[in-house]
Amino acid sequence: MTERRHVPSHPTPEQARVQRTLRERARELRLHVGFGQGRRSTDVTLVVVKGDRLAVLRALPALFSGLGLDEEIVRSSQTPEGFEIVVALLRPRHQRQSVPGERRASELGDVAD
Repeated sequence: MTERRHVPSHPTPEQARVQRTLRERARELRLHVGFGQGRRSTDVTLVVVKGDRLAVLRALPALFSGLGLDEEIVRSSQTPEGFEIVVALLRPRHQRQSVPGERRASELGDVAD
């Protein structure tokens, strides 16, 4: 039997605020956004941004600025419908609690040391 993780059916107030803000900004920037549930406890939300490749890449700073969250690109791809990029929005590093096994690449430090 497969174990299933409980995923809340409704966004938290923080998630709802962030998603509402991003929908409004995306509309102004003529981009499409969708949202997903992050797998890590530090993830506020996953954001899928779709549109023309250059338009998406140019708009990312404006889309995410001022949210007070850290960003990490999860993946990007070119599809027949256009370009899409998936970005994890995380609580700022100073607000994160370390959970064993839940680290993102940005939390590993400099691997050259």
